[in-house]
Amino acid sequence: MKEEVLENDYLYNSIIEDEDTIDKSSLILQLTKGVFWNCDLEKLDYIRDKDYIIKRIVETGTENDEIIMWKLYTYEEIKNVAINIEYLDKDVLTYMSFVLKINEEEFKCYGKKPFYKKC
Repeated sequence: MKEEVLENDYLYNSIIEDEDTIDKSSLILQLTKGVFWNCDLEKLDYIRDKDYIIKRIVETGTENDEIIMWKLYTYEEIKNVAINIEYLDKDVLTYMSFVLKINEEEFKCYGKKPFYKKC
């Protein structure tokens, strides 16, 4: 059902329209270095590091990073990682719920507050 909804989504289709001609390994190098500040983009593997890449983009990625994420991964792959993230900012949770077309309650982080040590 979700795939059908996305198939009729203009933005989704415009992002993945050239999916068959994409060199997915080279897309990794186009990700925002600030989002992946603690690793070498050239050493990231879009298959091996899928969970890490999706999680980072969902948490702090730019619009361009999100477009790259949709070119690299399927709806189900993104959904499965996103719903299992331990904590998302409320705005990010609401946005991902909207984009993935699922209820916020389905996210593992729903209702959780971040742990901040008070100084």
